[in-house]
Parts: sequence; C-alpha cells; structure tokens
Amino acid sequence: MQDEWELDISLASKSAFSKFQKNHGREYVSCFNNLNKIIGLLKDGQSPIKLNHNPGFFVSEGKGVYRIGQTGVVGAKETRLYVYPSEQDKVIYILSIGTKESQRVDINEAHKVVKAIKK
Repeated sequence: MQDEWELDISLASKSAFSKFQKNHGREYVSCFNNLNKIIGLLKDGQSPIKLNHNPGFFVSEGKGVYRIGQTGVVGAKETRLYVYPSEQDKVIYILSIGTKESQRVDINEAHKVVKAIKK
C-alpha cells in the first residue's frame, strides 16, 4: 500500500529558483527528476532516514534536512536541492537550491526553517 506524500513549495523563494533555473537549467531539471525518484520511494513506504545515501544523490545534512544532487549531467555545476521530508505530516518541504559554493549558508538557513516548521 502506498503512502501519500505531498510537496510544499511555500517556503521556497520563487525568484531564487527562477534565477537558478535560468542559469543552471540542466542541473535544475536533474535535481527535480531526482526529487521525483525520492517521492516514489517514500510513497512505496521507504523512510527518509533509511534512504540516506541510497540513492547516492540523497544525503542528510542533519536536523531533518536532506540535499538532492544532480546526476547524469556532463560538465554540471554541482547543485543541491534542499528539502525537509516530514514523516509525521507526509509532506516534503522544498527549502532552497544552491551550489557547492553556497552550501554552508544554504544548510544553515535550511536548519533554521526546519526548526521553525517543527515548532
């Protein structure tokens, strides 16, 4: 039996995502294709914790935040889509998208957002 998971994009900056898509279109598409794979695994009853590093593009950044990387894009800018999959609510919150260079700031901001969600 499949569990229903929903996406929540309300916390994501539309302008930041639009800019990223314009500048790194192939990587953007790859990250969202990988997000769809994760959604399928979650709907099949997998737990985000058990999925950590399996598939390899899904990695925990601690405090409930996961990054989804791009795959299969030759010469790609290393990209990370930050999400918070809430098992309790069956909601995947889309938080932000960034590159290796913005990783530290992106993770810190994602942790703050997840802390606020959990309150």
